[in-house]
Amino acid sequence: MAGSQTEVRRWHDWTDPDFFMQDRQSEQRLIPLFLRQILPKQLQKTRLTVVGWMLIIVAMGIGSAAYNTASNILFMTLSLILSSLILSGILSLINFRRLHWSLKVPEHLQVGELGMAAIHLENAKRTFPSMGLSFRVGSELESGIKRLYLGHAIPAGQRVPLDWSFVPKKRGRLTVELFGVESKFPFGFISKSIGDTITETSLVWPARAEYSFEPSVDGQRFQSGRSSRRSDGGSDLRNIRSYERGDPPRLIHWKATARMNQLMVRQLAQDSQDGFHLEVDPASGHWNPAQLETLCSVACALSEDLFQAGRLETVRAGRAEPIFVRGLRELHDFFDQLALLDLRERSGGDGQSSVQERNRIRFKPQGASGLSIYVNGAQAGQA
Repeated sequence: MAGSQTEVRRWHDWTDPDFFMQDRQSEQRLIPLFLRQILPKQLQKTRLTVVGWMLIIVAMGIGSAAYNTASNILFMTLSLILSSLILSGILSLINFRRLHWSLKVPEHLQVGELGMAAIHLENAKRTFPSMGLSFRVGSELESGIKRLYLGHAIPAGQRVPLDWSFVPKKRGRLTVELFGVESKFPFGFISKSIGDTITETSLVWPARAEYSFEPSVDGQRFQSGRSSRRSDGGSDLRNIRSYERGDPPRLIHWKATARMNQLMVRQLAQDSQDGFHLEVDPASGHWNPAQLETLCSVACALSEDLFQAGRLETVRAGRAEPIFVRGLRELHDFFDQLALLDLRERSGGDGQSSVQERNRIRFKPQGASGLSIYVNGAQAGQA
């Protein structure tokens, strides 16, 4: 109760140029105080709206008529209009007082899939709510600035999220920006914005692509869109590893879990099936930009399907070292490499891989935007 009374007593000092700062300075010198009033330390912009300009014009007309007619009613009307403008400015300052926000974007996105960013708001005031807020956001996906509106008030001392959904259209590094918060509270006469630009980045994985894959080693056919999500297609125990999200609960190895004090699962090998070693090398042929996008999309889809079938051993992108795929973490690391792969990427050394030659998957360009899939030098599919 005492803290609330102390905060209420501080509202009379709303003319302080450091009103928004947590630790306000007590500046008594005239010139520094005047300069900070003109050039505040935190970015603030205040402008009249169309309604505000109309109110100013009406006030000028009423003021002129009041002086010409010496009517007390017109003077009272003029005073009401001017006081509403001043009150609007004071309440807008209080509305932004001790309001904190941050931008959070997903670490990974995928082309064509719905992505979700969130603005986390915190009203650190003890008494007054914050309301009528809108945020200006932008990204490489959109040509202009988009506004996100908060449809309800934030009570004092509470936190709320504001979601922003979008669909990435190309792979690579995506930059998302938050340009600050704006409000026309309370009467809509002035529009006040505050805050610096916050920038966050995220990696966009390639989209899945349609492909056909029928290796000659066992004749099994893999079609895009088929995701069996099975890592237990065999009966032979290949490894015991840490639990990854998506692993079937029946594969949990309870003795190893009790010994390691964390969830451990059995990794089974498919009966009579060998694993594949997938390589993506832009230096292996004359790839054009369209073919490179197809290459990344097919490599993403094929590696995911092979992983779900329990037949993916290693992956490699460009000049990076081969990644031994033991779980989703390694597969996602490979997707990160595909997101940043470009035509300037060149394989290192003499092009020889450190993994075995058996069941190695490679790609070659075909047509204007297609490719062929080769296993051990023999064509096994296309896209």
